[in-house]
Amino acid sequence: MISFDTSALLSYYQAKAGLTGAGASGSSTPTATGKPKAVVPTAPWLAAKTPPTSDLVRQALSGHKFVDEAANTSSLKGASPDYAKLFATYQALNTMSALVTQAGAKGETAGQIDGLQKALTRGLGEVGAYVQGLSLDQLRLSTGSVMTSDKASVGVPKATYTYQTDTLYTGQVDDEVPRFKGAVTFNVAVKSFGVTTNVAMDLSEMGSTPRTMGNVVAYMNNKLKDAGFRTSFSVQRQATQGQTMQVNGKTVTLPSTGDDFSLRINGDSTEQLTFSAPSAAPAVYVTTQSGDPDPDKNPLTNDGVIENTLSKYSAAGAGGGAGAGAPGGKVFTETLQGTISTVHKSVTGADGSVYMLADVATPVNGQTDINGQVIKGSSDTALLKYDSAGHLLYARTLGATDNASGLSLAVADDGSVAVAGSVTGRLDGAVNGPINSSDAGTTSDSFVTRYDSSGNEQWTVRRGSLDDDAATAVAFGSDGVLYVGGRTKAGLPGATSTDPSGGWDAYLTAYANDANGQPKSLFTQQFGTTENDSVSDIVVNGSQVIVGSKENGEAKLRSFDVSPNVVTENVNQLDQYGAMQNVAVTYTKSATLTAGATRDLGSLKGGDLVGLKIDNGQLYVGGYTANNLMSIGGATTAPQGGTDAFVGRMALDLGDTSADALTYYGGTGNDTVTGFDVSNGTAWLVGSAGANLDGQSTVGTKDGYVAQINVGTGAVDWSQRLTGKDGIATPTSVAVDKSGASALDVLGLPTGTMDYSQSDRITSATTARAGDTFQIRTRERGPLTTITIDAKDTLETLADKIKQATGYRAKVDISTSGSSNVLKISPASNSSTIEIVAGKGGTDVLKSLGLAGGVVRATKTDSNGKTVSADGGGPAYGLQLTPELDLTTDAGRKNATLVITRAMSQIRTAYRDVSNTALGLDSSGNSPTSGKTGGTVPAYLTNQIANYQAALDRLTGGG
Repeated sequence: MISFDTSALLSYYQAKAGLTGAGASGSSTPTATGKPKAVVPTAPWLAAKTPPTSDLVRQALSGHKFVDEAANTSSLKGASPDYAKLFATYQALNTMSALVTQAGAKGETAGQIDGLQKALTRGLGEVGAYVQGLSLDQLRLSTGSVMTSDKASVGVPKATYTYQTDTLYTGQVDDEVPRFKGAVTFNVAVKSFGVTTNVAMDLSEMGSTPRTMGNVVAYMNNKLKDAGFRTSFSVQRQATQGQTMQVNGKTVTLPSTGDDFSLRINGDSTEQLTFSAPSAAPAVYVTTQSGDPDPDKNPLTNDGVIENTLSKYSAAGAGGGAGAGAPGGKVFTETLQGTISTVHKSVTGADGSVYMLADVATPVNGQTDINGQVIKGSSDTALLKYDSAGHLLYARTLGATDNASGLSLAVADDGSVAVAGSVTGRLDGAVNGPINSSDAGTTSDSFVTRYDSSGNEQWTVRRGSLDDDAATAVAFGSDGVLYVGGRTKAGLPGATSTDPSGGWDAYLTAYANDANGQPKSLFTQQFGTTENDSVSDIVVNGSQVIVGSKENGEAKLRSFDVSPNVVTENVNQLDQYGAMQNVAVTYTKSATLTAGATRDLGSLKGGDLVGLKIDNGQLYVGGYTANNLMSIGGATTAPQGGTDAFVGRMALDLGDTSADALTYYGGTGNDTVTGFDVSNGTAWLVGSAGANLDGQSTVGTKDGYVAQINVGTGAVDWSQRLTGKDGIATPTSVAVDKSGASALDVLGLPTGTMDYSQSDRITSATTARAGDTFQIRTRERGPLTTITIDAKDTLETLADKIKQATGYRAKVDISTSGSSNVLKISPASNSSTIEIVAGKGGTDVLKSLGLAGGVVRATKTDSNGKTVSADGGGPAYGLQLTPELDLTTDAGRKNATLVITRAMSQIRTAYRDVSNTALGLDSSGNSPTSGKTGGTVPAYLTNQIANYQAALDRLTGGG
């Protein structure tokens, strides 16, 4: 390898600039006209004096400052102080680059990477503070970007009055659609100006007219038009490509089998539609995780691509309507967004929708968002709501800045939703109960979030012990009480304990709104054995709360009686106009918890208790076990070996065993249960399938299953083995809607009321949380004003905050981008310059809003044709640094390298532009007269060229 002395490049640059060697070293050098040139000191990246990476890392880890102007100050008199500041910033970035390089070195331990991560975070903060406080004579430097406007890439969804189904048919436009044959009957209730009119749709009324896509749409539109409505249907046609295949070594393209056709609803803002069917049957929704996590069988590589799907099955025969199919017939399968890593639970709502609780991670195949919401930390949890046709209605992320995992989900009859799980790191906007663990540490805390029926967060409670804990179960009770169960490794503050602690202990707590609508803990009961214990599920029957837990490997049921103390008091509250009003509020002030009956169901022998359900006044428990003698009477089927699924039925009082029933489901291998639901005495189970399950042959490498079982008789009404990507599939949840399968499935239409509206709250539409911030100012080194996101902020209220904070020097518009409304910040005039800075202390909201941050100013073209700032403040350069960078993963280190390299490039560009201007050169470093021909070449330049040629001859052997 040939090394090249970078000082040669410097010499060449100086020759072009008309400087001698002395001038390059800092002294003022006369030009041909006799006028002194400005002093341009040598940049550190040109001087080839950068310390070794190991030295930079050692200094950073020992606590040395990243930014040190004194270490870069030129000894030359007359040099602008701007150079020293640019060089100090560059050297700090270079040190951070060394940390990233070291983190990716072979053999670095997790502890060493953690130390490098802390040093890098400190460096980012130090550089950010330094740059934000800089005063430069010839330029402006920003930690963000340099823009003429800052337009958000994340917005709030617009209200939409259209709906498009999935593909219903592939073929020719005039063909009859097979799924439209037979009895297809449904109703459309149209509510307009407070009056509801039912429009009955029955395709048999078409008589002998062929049931093509166009004819069916014409029939439905005539029915709606005759009823006086503006809503209509239309056919959506998507051309398809022919299939390409190899035949005898040649590529052959087969003709297309036809185009894809779907239905589109063209709605009207004054008309609300509700779809129903006269004949309906249970629908079963199953989420499945598939894919080989280690396809190359190398644990050191992260090459697994996991896929999650949502499938709908009809649990009825012909009674479910045409197209519903035989019991278990599949209606659809939708592939979920790639950032979904695991689905923990799914629940159907009274409105026919499906609620899903999933963990989301980033990056996955380049994706860093869920439904457009940028994920803040390494992982987060998301509440997803789908309609019965599998279309995503909304996504609600928790917004944790580090890691969060959602473990349980509950939906109330009024559409309120609660999610619970564990969180590590910062969680802004949470109402903190007693928390002993550090928010910024690595200890996990429990959290529970309650949403209203529109998906707006009402409140989030976070609480923790001195050690790890997590909320693993949640359920709605009467009088607005929310019950939460979980596990903890230490005593929870304020908890009453009935058993000795050891390992993980189980706990039950309850929350209710106080007089001001804020969450209040009513009680906390901690229980368990000296081993590991955890709550699996909670069900509520009036004042009775039944907790199912796994305690030292055994399945145990505990019954509690809760007596809420509901009071009515007068409190002062602000009305919608901001006026204080004294109003009467009814709320649960306190509650008395009384322990009742318990029942030990026996050892699970390596299995798990998965869930509890109340159906027709009886309690059902589901899970899997290797114990063939579970303490539940009335066994109707026997275990088959290994671990088997089980479903038990018993009285709600836990004492009466006369109604006991127990059924096992399994094969000779190990079968597990990951999801469990019950409807009308029928249980649905999903999980991993072992060998010989229900006599069905293996489909893939590792199969899952879904099964429909009559608990009273033990009969298997229907079952199916499931496979997926790479032959590996694990169903993760199941949810049943008693009337979710109907003729509406034939047309791809959703059950229930179509809600076109979307929440306009920023905290609902993005990952922003109440308490998140960013800063803004209107002049260099001016005071920074902090803008804080409130729980009810909309784009309109945030726009008002920005305008007021800048003294109306900022113009803030709300514009349309695709299907969303987004924020756009611009200077109000040519003399206005706005700087947008990330929030401090982990509260930054710019990423969640999709704002770049940085300097926003108007531009103009100067006499030389160069684009410059219109305010006359000189050129501006944006480092595009982010507040946080991750060194713990390969993807994180690659991103950190990109970010830091980009910032260093901006410093080099700034140096080149400033020095060129000082020397009277153009942007390419050429003299304005360099384009002229004729004249005599200066002797020093002739000598330099001769030297370069001689050097090249030596390097190349004269060739």
